[in-house]
Amino acid sequence: MGQIKCDLHYHMDNHINIGDVKRILTLAQDNNVKVISLIEYDNYNLYKPNGVLNVLQSSGELNKIYSGKIVAGCEIKCVANCIPVKKGDFNFNNYTIHILLYDFNVEKMGSFKFFDNNLKIKNFKKDVKNFLKTLKKIKLELPSKKYFKENLNIFEQFYCFINENENRKLEFQKVLGSFNNFSAFKKELFENPNSKLFFKPSYVPYLTDVMEFARKIDAKIYIAHPCYTNSGFSVNEYLDALMNIKTDFAFPFDGIEITHYLNSVNDTKLLHDYAVSHNLEEIGGTDYKCLFSEQNPNGNMSLVNNNGQQIFTPKPGFLIKQFYETGNGELLIDEKFVNKLKDFRYKFEEF
Repeated sequence: MGQIKCDLHYHMDNHINIGDVKRILTLAQDNNVKVISLIEYDNYNLYKPNGVLNVLQSSGELNKIYSGKIVAGCEIKCVANCIPVKKGDFNFNNYTIHILLYDFNVEKMGSFKFFDNNLKIKNFKKDVKNFLKTLKKIKLELPSKKYFKENLNIFEQFYCFINENENRKLEFQKVLGSFNNFSAFKKELFENPNSKLFFKPSYVPYLTDVMEFARKIDAKIYIAHPCYTNSGFSVNEYLDALMNIKTDFAFPFDGIEITHYLNSVNDTKLLHDYAVSHNLEEIGGTDYKCLFSEQNPNGNMSLVNNNGQQIFTPKPGFLIKQFYETGNGELLIDEKFVNKLKDFRYKFEEF
């Protein structure tokens, strides 16, 4: 057996609808992608018995649109913990990281307490209160509790509040500094344990919570995009730290994600070599996002490289940066490994 074209990391966040799912699966079929996983952050709506994929399967449309294998997956944001730290070593504890779960039992997945809507509402209210308490340290104009809307990211709403008014924005920049985008703003101020404004939301589980639950539902656990989790991390040190986490599991992770649309060829080789030397499975995904809208009818994304900002149209199984570097963007995974992954369609037939 050789390698086959796959994409085990294609985001459908905020696009959980039949139209967009059909568009992505059609792109996957046209690009000869044999295995795909459509995922969300911190949820698995697509794979629920009443979800979009099951609706398409029940109507008979799914098999007409896509002939390949569809693997149940999701990406979970969590906070690193229980990582031993030697004197002088970087302390990865309390940093936000991302974990990928695959091949989980869909029915059992719903028992994860962090997916419970009532708990999410309760945690949201608690987080708003504690977040405002944390922000009082900066002694600047703050939004009221009523400003924050449920089901929306607290940090993102605060970022919008700052940028709503130019004078307010300037005042905050004097104290907090200037940030080019929301991602940098969030990571530096609120997800950095060394920041005075560090804040762990109640709705974000610890890594060990995710790992313990994943093992209970027989999910496979992978470290997501190690080269693009945090620009302040040394990749090898980060992977070593996670592999030494204190848990009851002899092998805490099944493998690592070695491809990513931002990965250089050298990035991917580094991760491949690490996986081989530590007997870890290698999964591959683009981490593209479904971005179709009236303003963006082609779902275009952007990539910053030596030639400046490049606008491109993402498609499953195609690595844009690798293509720019080598002329070949195909995302290939070992067929023997991929054959072990289950198709969610057979799982539904078992229930």
